[in-house]
Amino acid sequence: MLIVKRLCHPKLALLFCTVLLSACSVHSKNSQHASDLPQFNQALIHSTSTENVPEIASLTYLSEAQRQELAAFIAKDNIKALPNRLKVSEFIKHKMTNFNYEGKNYTSTESWKNQSGNCMALALLTYSVAKELNVYPVFQVVHAAPILTNITSDILVTSDHVRTFLYDEKPSGHFFSGGTATVIDYFPDRFDRTGAIVSESEFLAMFYRNLAADAMLAKQYEFAFILLERGLMLAPDYDALINMMAITHRRLGDEQTAEKLYLHALDIKPNSLAVLSNYRLLLELQNRVVAAKKIDQYLLSLESSNPYSYYSLGIEALEFKDYQTTVTFLEKFIDNAPYFHPAYFALARAQLGLGNTEKAQKILKKAIELTDMPDSKKHYLAKLDMLNNVSD
Repeated sequence: MLIVKRLCHPKLALLFCTVLLSACSVHSKNSQHASDLPQFNQALIHSTSTENVPEIASLTYLSEAQRQELAAFIAKDNIKALPNRLKVSEFIKHKMTNFNYEGKNYTSTESWKNQSGNCMALALLTYSVAKELNVYPVFQVVHAAPILTNITSDILVTSDHVRTFLYDEKPSGHFFSGGTATVIDYFPDRFDRTGAIVSESEFLAMFYRNLAADAMLAKQYEFAFILLERGLMLAPDYDALINMMAITHRRLGDEQTAEKLYLHALDIKPNSLAVLSNYRLLLELQNRVVAAKKIDQYLLSLESSNPYSYYSLGIEALEFKDYQTTVTFLEKFIDNAPYFHPAYFALARAQLGLGNTEKAQKILKKAIELTDMPDSKKHYLAKLDMLNNVSD
């Protein structure tokens, strides 16, 4: 199963706050890799139209009417005296009223006009408004408790989101090196793990990543190729895009270029669980068993900054009824995130698949103890009751 990430999270709970920021390390890409990006196989593309591919400049474009609406809003008596970063947050709050949080990858203009969109649309809209008011945005990836948005026959799509830090002036030195920022986080959750700071170009490239994920799920691999190529123009070292381009090449029949792309992505980010998992699949398909097993061992030795990746790998193995691998990855995940009840339910299913009914019962009891969601608790209790009746 191929693992693809998409920037979005279906839950919504807007969080706006102002914080004083202390020094914090910043993730940076090594630009020396950009010139080494393997050449894509353009011969794989035949008749795909580019009409539906948004131009880079159009992603955050605001129309004249929209700029006038913004100007009128910030001229209000209760808004005009605020610092610009707070004007941005107040306007975003205003636009969120009656907003339809559907999972569409709208540009800033489209999400404003349609009053709808997914989390990337909201982040783009925040970015556009910030630029209009000369506010400096900084983006941070947040690894959210995974909601597996799509599981097809062999593609698993998971979701992250970003939060935005708004500064009235560009921070000197490192980001978060002191000063006041207003934070906009659309999906705060107690299970969130903060990730890397990303550049503006990589943030914009995430939009093409989302569109490409949609195209891949629709089996439109040539269209996905073009979208990923456009994204890599913005962020040639973005390992998630390179990973997806490798998947696309393999799907279009070019395993040689796919392998080059996987290896290049691992040169940039050696511990990427998504890239390692997808490269392992390529090796398995080529019957390179020894090399695939080495990757398995390496995956288990890693301590990822995003433990939810292990949950995704466990769910992937469960879909293929590889119960022992499921147990291995889910136990590793639970060691890092012991309060995420869906992991216990999946682990119980795997133990049941291995014939370990008593272990499955014990794990289900833990899942029931952890969940405060009525529907989940009802489902877990029904499963436990069934197992108790079988064992009696």
